[in-house]
This record gives sequence, C-alpha cells and structure tokens, in this order.
Amino acid sequence: MTLGRTLIRLCAILITMQASSALAEMFTFEPLRTAQIPDPEQSILAPEAPTAVIYGSADIGAFSPVIEAFQQENPFIQIEYHQLQTLEMYDLTLTQRANGEANADLIISSSMDLQMKLANDGYATSHQSTQTQALPQWARWRNEAFAVTQEPAVIAYNRAFFREHGIEPPRTRNDFFELLTKHDDLFNEKVTTYDIERSGVGFLFLARDERFFPGIWDFVRILGQSKVKLYSNTSPMLEKIADGQVVLGYNLLGSYAETFSHRNPNLGVILPDDFIVVYSRIAIIPRAARHPELGARFLDFMLSIKGQSVLQNDGNFNPVRSDVPQSPFSSLIFDRYGERVRSFPVGPGLLVYLDQSKRERFIRRWQDALLNRR
Repeated sequence: MTLGRTLIRLCAILITMQASSALAEMFTFEPLRTAQIPDPEQSILAPEAPTAVIYGSADIGAFSPVIEAFQQENPFIQIEYHQLQTLEMYDLTLTQRANGEANADLIISSSMDLQMKLANDGYATSHQSTQTQALPQWARWRNEAFAVTQEPAVIAYNRAFFREHGIEPPRTRNDFFELLTKHDDLFNEKVTTYDIERSGVGFLFLARDERFFPGIWDFVRILGQSKVKLYSNTSPMLEKIADGQVVLGYNLLGSYAETFSHRNPNLGVILPDDFIVVYSRIAIIPRAARHPELGARFLDFMLSIKGQSVLQNDGNFNPVRSDVPQSPFSSLIFDRYGERVRSFPVGPGLLVYLDQSKRERFIRRWQDALLNRR
C-alpha cells in the first residue's frame, strides 16, 4: 500500500500526553475485518476489536508499512500508534507505572540507553519465541530487550551545491574537517547536525564518535566556527539540505536519509569511509501493558523474516536477522563496510550513556567546543 493510500486510512489525532506538555501524534489503524455476529440484535453486545497500543519514535511514514503488513496477517486487530519523542515516551512510561495506569503493549524507541534503563529497572516483561531466538546474541538481552533494526549515521549533502562549486563531498571525518577549514566562507551557516542536548540519537552517535575518532573535539570546534545549525530531528535537516538552506549534514540517520534521497535526487547520502556508527531501535513489552500478548504478537511479526523484510524494503530499516535477504543499502553497509561498522550491543553497557555526571561532562565539552572555548 502506498503512503498516500495509507494516510487516507490513518486517523491522526493530536493528544496531550500526561507526562509532557509536548504534543504527540496518534495514528489509528482500523481492523481490516470485524467479527461477524450471527444475530444482528446481539451486535450491540459484541466486543470491540482488540487494540494493540504501540509507543514508537519512528516516523509514521516509514513505520506504517509494517503495521499494514501485520494487519494483513491479523485482520481483526486494531493498532494505535503513538509517535513520540524518545524522552517523552520514557517519562510517560514511568508516570503511567507510578499512577497505576496501564502502559502501551509495546514500546519501540531509538534511544537505546533509555530503553535499556527501562528493562534494567524492571519495566519490561520477558518474552521468548522462535522469532526472538532467531536474533543474534548481541541483539537481545535477557529476553526483555530486543533490537529490531540496524541504522547507520551518514553524511548528507546538496548535490547541486557541490557541483556548482566544483568540490567533492567529504568521504571521511577528516575530509569533512578539511573541507570546512579550507572553505570556511562557503560553508558558513550551511552545515547541520543533531543537537545532542535534545536528541538522544545525536548524543549516542557523538559518544560513539569520541571512542573511535581521536579528533572529534577539534571537529566539533570547526562545526562551531561554521555556525552549525542544530536540530533534534532528522526530517527538517534533510529537507533543508535538499532545498539548499544548508548544504551539508553530519551524523544524520541513514534510514531516513536513504528514503528521502529516493524522493529527492538532489540529496546525496554518504556512508563514511573511515567508520560507520550503527545503532538499533529497541523494543520492550512493558510489565504493565494493557494487552502484552498483542505486544508480543506484533514484536514477533517485526522480528520474523517477513516483518524484517518489510521494515527493510519499505522503510529502509536495515534488518537485524542474518537470514533476511539484504537490500543494496544493507549490503553496502554490512558486506562492503563490515569491518568498519561500529555497533551498540543491546545490554547494560548502554547505561554508561545515562550516567549523569559523565553525561554532563560530555555535554559541557560539546558546548565548549561549539563555542570554541578551550
């Protein structure tokens, strides 16, 4: 089903979340079929279609194909998909638990560290199936936290701008640094990346950079000198690069960038030649889920060969399972660049990124580098 047809089916409602003043979007996918009641007079007493409530940070346009594919196999189930910021999702889960309210049936977040904290603190229930067992060991923890995608950080650029000025886009972080140093006037206010103070994904990407790129803080300083534009979400950065408001982006989410480039050929996407940071969306079934069996059913579908294939082919979310045929984009990452991939294993090691003192020191260093304070 195309996105246009999907949006016709979607019922989008703005709702105010209890744990945040921010607005989140809720998308309702009606069941494809309803149970037939033999006696029409009894139809008013018929139970409503079971509804699986999912909290997720993925854009609805990228995630709706897997919901629709799930409903093809489960036509009597209605889906409520709440598209939330990752911190908002985390806070809402804590608040609902504290108030004795039911949680969602499944939570899928791009903030790996926050998801692991929920699992580690006892907010996730255990689930084991043939589909979860098919995951590689690094992609599951105690049968409570499961990686469902693999997504790289990429460099994105405006093709027309680089052609016009006769320069090559950067293939490595050192190339990026040298480009901004050599052409500081050309790229002034024309570069963008995540604001790591507001973006959990951006924070994780940069923290991984620090481990594998010795020149990261000089790199951030040159971003500051270029008056880098900071955003908390990927989509506005991609849109601004494509239309030329900015022309170069660093550490953008590859799944969205690759999809966007198919619609707008002016957006170029580069997998860095030095190393590629790859993170995963993590799914958990909350202990206080309304219908944990529905959450488990949706999770198993996402982790099945069919579900992983839909996520890959229709959303550019690279699969976690090794037995799923790879798309050209996935093959490029894991076959051609396999030794250069730097992933995040699912496990308590992710909690280091939530250590408050370490996090504050990291952000202070980020702020100082951006402002060119030594």
